[in-house]
Amino acid sequence: MGCACGKRAGSTLAGGGTTAKSYTYKVTLPSGEEASYLTPLEAKREIRRAGGGTIVRVADTPT
Repeated sequence: MGCACGKRAGSTLAGGGTTAKSYTYKVTLPSGEEASYLTPLEAKREIRRAGGGTIVRVADTPT
């Protein structure tokens, strides 16, 4: 089989007519404190720093 290096992607965001979704990551620490982060990496770092907690991905609705 060929590698399909020159093949274009089947659908692109701009051509598909759909809107991009953005997410924030809500962290709940064992102490009950809550914080929001823009990337999952930041949220995971905070969980490790605090010694536990949960991460929930929250979809932001475009305005």
